[in-house]
Amino acid sequence: MVLEACIDDLKEAIIAEKNGAHQLEVCADLAHDGLTPKIDLVMEIIQQVRIPIKVMIRNKYDNFHYNPDDIKVMLDDIQQFKALKIDGFVFGALDLNESGHYILDIKTIYQICKAAHPYPVTIHKAIDQCHDLTTEAKKLNQISNVKYILTSGGTATALIGAKTLKELQQVVHPHSKVIAAGKITPDNLHTIAKLTGLTYFHGRKIVGDLDTNQL
Repeated sequence: MVLEACIDDLKEAIIAEKNGAHQLEVCADLAHDGLTPKIDLVMEIIQQVRIPIKVMIRNKYDNFHYNPDDIKVMLDDIQQFKALKIDGFVFGALDLNESGHYILDIKTIYQICKAAHPYPVTIHKAIDQCHDLTTEAKKLNQISNVKYILTSGGTATALIGAKTLKELQQVVHPHSKVIAAGKITPDNLHTIAKLTGLTYFHGRKIVGDLDTNQL
């Protein structure tokens, strides 16, 4: 199993690695589900941990709809991060269809992925707001560097969404991986793995509480 810890400061990054995380998703402001981190923080983490690092690209916390100005900011951020020794980007964007249901904003996702290339991109849990996860996940097969889809199966937790998570892995590109997310802890990890058949798992507490007193 690959365990990805979601962190927003240097101490948490160090503890996550110490506790057995295989890779990190680096964000800012996890209280608002994660924003683009400061480049200085990412540089510090790179210097002090040895496991792979993905960087969140999200310039505002109120929604996942991005106007041209937002996109320009995020494209500029990507170019700066590409100069560092990172291992990928995390991004998601939504739109509304004629029925008022959320769908993936494939145009914006493609634009971000093109800028991120050749780095792999993880489409994050914005996809869980979509009305039809299977249909939306299939759309991502057309973008070559979308290598991961981070999701709880459209439910509150990965455990509740286990059946959908298993189904999603069957419809995405064979070279892409569904990453289970949503209240995963060491206590329920193996149950979720058994129910979903997945090998990638993500969480704030995926390797336990990141208590900074451990340092």
